[in-house]
Parts: sequence; C-alpha cells; structure tokens
Amino acid sequence: MAFECRATTINDEPALIELLTRVFDTDRQAPFVNPALLRWKYWEPREDYPQPRSYVLEKGGRIVAHIGLWPVTLRTQTKSETGVHIIDWAADPEASGSGVFLLQRMARMFDFVYAVGGSDATQAILPKFGFLRTAEAQLWARPIRPWRQIRHRQHNDLLLPLRLARNTWWSQMPRKAVAPAWALEEMDDVSSNGLRHLAPERPPSFFQYIRHCPTAQSRVYRVLHNGHAVGFFVLGVIWEQARVAGVWLEDSSPETWNSVFHLAQDVALKSTEASELSVRCGSEHSIVGAQQAGLRLRVRIPVFVFRKDGVNEPLQLPFHFFDDDAFFLGGRSFGFLT
Repeated sequence: MAFECRATTINDEPALIELLTRVFDTDRQAPFVNPALLRWKYWEPREDYPQPRSYVLEKGGRIVAHIGLWPVTLRTQTKSETGVHIIDWAADPEASGSGVFLLQRMARMFDFVYAVGGSDATQAILPKFGFLRTAEAQLWARPIRPWRQIRHRQHNDLLLPLRLARNTWWSQMPRKAVAPAWALEEMDDVSSNGLRHLAPERPPSFFQYIRHCPTAQSRVYRVLHNGHAVGFFVLGVIWEQARVAGVWLEDSSPETWNSVFHLAQDVALKSTEASELSVRCGSEHSIVGAQQAGLRLRVRIPVFVFRKDGVNEPLQLPFHFFDDDAFFLGGRSFGFLT
C-alpha cells in the first residue's frame, strides 16, 4: 500500500499529538506538543507564508509520519529563495522509509532545507541524504539573577553552593563599558520605523505573528546611537530564560554587538523576571561582542544545509533563535545554561 502525503489541518491535532508523543517516547505534558503551541506553529495564519506548514504521510488512512516547517525567504538583489527548517520530524518505526520519504518530498518543494542542531540520530542521518555541514551557531549565556536562578533549578545537589558562588561572581563581573550614546526604545510596529530593510528575511508581519506565540513573550527594541536608530532586536522570555531571539544592525562591528548585548542584559533585568540571558552567535563580530558583554560560550551547534540546486554555499542567515524552533522551545524541561 502506497504512502499518501498531505498537508495537515487542525482536525489532525489529536492524531498528531499521539504520533509525536509515541515516537519521541514522551507524554502529553511535553512542551512541543502543547496544543496551543501546535495550533500556533502549524495552523495560525502567517501573512509572510500563507502555504501549509505541516505535512503527514498516511498509509491505509493512518498517519505514519510527520514533518513541520519553519519557513524563511532569503532575498538579494538578484534572486529570492525560500527554504525551511524542519521541526517535529517523526515517523512510526513500523512504517519503514516514511520519514525519509517526507524529508525527500520537502527537499523537492523548496530551494533549500536546513537543520540547526538536532538529535545525534538526526545529525548522523542528514549527511547521508546530501545535507552538508556549512556553519556553526554558538550559544552564549550569562546569569543575571543568581539567587532567583538557584530557587528555580530543577535539581539540587552538593554543587549547588559552588554554582551559586560562581554565578554570583559571574553576574557581577565587569563588562566592557558601553558609551552613554547607546540607548533602547521599545517598538510596537516594525513596519513604521524605517528599519525593515535590515531584516529582508523577516517582514513586519512575521514580528506580529511571533507576538502571538503562547510559550514565549516577545518585545521588540530599537537600538539608538546618539538618538539615531541603528538597528533593532527581539527579546523573548520563556520560563526563567531571556533570549535575544534576533538582532538586525546597520553596523555589525564588535562594538555594536557588545552594546546590544549589554543593553539586552539591562532591559532583561528591568523588564523581566528572568534569571539568565542567552544569545545565539553566528558571526565572528557577534562572538567578540558576546565575550565583551560578559557572556560565555555554552554550546556549539552544527548547521546542516541541503540545496536543491546542489550549490555548496552557506546560507545568509545569522542563525539566531528565530531561525529555528529554539525561539519557542525550552524552559524548565531544558534547564539553565549557566
């Protein structure tokens, strides 16, 4: 009996939850199968991408595999390419080949498919299907409320007092100074500030969409230098973690990145109750800026890319949290980075 591929609808929610929890050996309390999050990920309308964002394979009327899409369109002066990061990729072990069939189907539908990290099994299988490791995303973090952080840790152990002492010292370590010329201003509408050219891959409607996310609260901040707008970033909060979800700048010098990460820590302390700040870095200048701002490298994440045209070149993406599902996943079940 042949597979049948189709886009999902909200009516598939119960069957999709059953498949995902069974394949990933978890229960219905797992954050990624939160019904509200599933509806937002796959079925809430997106002006920047009105096409389906979730597909299943059926065999004999039963769902045997699923693949979710986190789309992005890269634009240059000469071309436009649409690609997807794959999420919630799952296949029934009894339906041999179903997961690979879906992946290959997506590879034919889009200009590129990319994966940021993933399980050990995923990272092992992707190169076998033409995915190339083309980049690395680095996860940096710093504790900002160490006492609160200790109270919200998942596990207590004998190292807890040492960890508290380390994080208290770390949170108070001096950072490279930022000139008083730098400031922030919270934004309500990305489309009306003259900065939309900085993020051609993320149109204003995308930022309206992410504000509806049921698991991450987001705020957009304009970065000012001597009163002039020079960029913007999004601060997302999940559980006790504040994440610099995406940054777009006129000038990408280490000084500017240091200033942005410095300001992000300050606004996280003033406007959230988060215990920890984390950022993703994909460029040399952003890495230097993170180090100068007192953050430390915690995780190195490989990036894999498959291009339909076979061209071996990196994607022009910074691989911030917004570039995959790391923006809206995490929290207590993942624990702290520091």
